Amino acid sequence: MYAIIRRYRTSSVKRVVRKIEQDFLPVISSAPGFVAYYVVDEGQNIQSSISIFADQASAEYSNRLAAAFVREHPTALPETPDISAGEVLLYRSESGEEFKPTAAAI
Repeated sequence: MYAIIRRYRTSSVKRVVRKIEQDFLPVISSAPGFVAYYVVDEGQNIQSSISIFADQASAEYSNRLAAAFVREHPTALPETPDISAGEVLLYRSESGEEFKPTAAAI
């Protein structure tokens, strides 16, 4: 699995979340390799999105989708995000589902 974290400064977290839910979530959630998507309110008009994909190629494709969304909706996200990405090394859900990469990946 591969994760991308995008961190944005916005003028209105609520407005941006509404726009993401209406216009971007349907696009990214139908992308190949999609696993999960989260939006986190960090306070002080800063929010982060966390996208989880099955592999790096799918995650990089989602970057192109996000860039297109920002170009098409310039008022939704007025600043270019800080982006971090990398391989997911450990995951466990409430239901007990786990992900551990092979030893070669660490």
